[in-house]
Amino acid sequence: MGRGRRMLAVLTGAVALLGGLLVPGVATAADEPTVRQLLEQCEQGRTDVCEFHPSGAPHVYRGTYELAGGAQNCSEGTSTRVIRWESSQSTTNSVGVTINAGVTLGEVFEAGYELSFQQEWSWSTSKADEIRHELGPYQAVDIFAAPMREQVTGTYEMHFGDPYYGHYYWYVHNVTIDGPSSQPAWDVKVEGVAPAC
Repeated sequence: MGRGRRMLAVLTGAVALLGGLLVPGVATAADEPTVRQLLEQCEQGRTDVCEFHPSGAPHVYRGTYELAGGAQNCSEGTSTRVIRWESSQSTTNSVGVTINAGVTLGEVFEAGYELSFQQEWSWSTSKADEIRHELGPYQAVDIFAAPMREQVTGTYEMHFGDPYYGHYYWYVHNVTIDGPSSQPAWDVKVEGVAPAC
């Protein structure tokens, strides 16, 4: 297809999806693919081009504390316990389609991320450690761990050799990928709880 014809197709109505919502006034919902349908075209290799373009720098934040271990002392004396704990974190996304390591959508995201930020994306992380803690008579504790995480929001851009739902170019905007930070710093807290003695 000639360049002029492709440009004409773009100028006469390349459609954008905003977080799964159609831009008003473009076409009826029945005439448009869903976000899932579009991303599946990329995943199944049915596009000429499929790229991920971050729209800004990663947002790094402290993740949610999750229960990672615990111990209790059901005796009348004080006891010092070595409490081993382990926590794992993985990558999620905002579109309900599988975007992770080993699938095309994940590889496309990873390539765009690495090109933009010159670092590798961390798909998952786990941490195992131990804490020495003194427990009084009939006391118990839970250990909670939270890693640093990061979010990246951007656009999947897809080009088709033949019109797909009437257009050669499609975009899925505002896709947010949320995963462990590539330089994780785990924070751990210990909280007293009621023992189950």
